[in-house]
Amino acid sequence: MTPEQRVEWEAEVRSLYHDGMAWIVVTPNRAKLIDFETTLPSAVEEPVRQREERQRA
Repeated sequence: MTPEQRVEWEAEVRSLYHDGMAWIVVTPNRAKLIDFETTLPSAVEEPVRQREERQRA
């Protein structure tokens, strides 16, 4: 997206909200890398385990 396209896009989005918008910036103080090839997020581990159990049955 070019800078000009960004300005047009932002104006279009702002026109959708009559009450205004706020710019929120989050600055993390730490980060964690999740390697999905070796580690699954806990929210995914359980459904994967259940699927494997169904496939074995």
